[in-house]
Amino acid sequence: MELDLSYFLKFLQVARKVNLSKTLKQDTKKVFEQIANFENYSKYIPGCSSARVLEKHMDYEVGELKFDFLLRKYSITSKNILLDNKIQIEQIEGPFEFFKGEWIINKTKDSLTEIIFKSEFKLPFLLDNLLPDQAINIFCEGAMEAFIKRLETTEEN
Repeated sequence: MELDLSYFLKFLQVARKVNLSKTLKQDTKKVFEQIANFENYSKYIPGCSSARVLEKHMDYEVGELKFDFLLRKYSITSKNILLDNKIQIEQIEGPFEFFKGEWIINKTKDSLTEIIFKSEFKLPFLLDNLLPDQAINIFCEGAMEAFIKRLETTEEN
């Protein structure tokens, strides 16, 4: 009997987590609207070449993001559940073993807006070994900063 080592290695991988938060002097509702506008994601997520909504329902959307990353093309289809101050994201199809994420937009006591992004995911074995946590954090922080810059530019116009 031949053993498939990749089958066992898959169970040894640990899910990765990303938690980011920023506080802005922006209107909470406008921030939520900007994050909920899925088709703008290609304008601030590094490597994202296109973003489109495939299905739109009352309380959720199904969207597709296409990436050119590490000399390869990737596509992620996700279900995005739109709640009052939150967007929950779950990968339907894509390169991750699994991906769940969440944007949370809160108004603070001093009338600022807090943006929180949380995710938990598991990469395929080979990709998991190529990407250290630091690279993933830099990527996510870059996306958050690009989003904030875009928000500030749209606010000025």
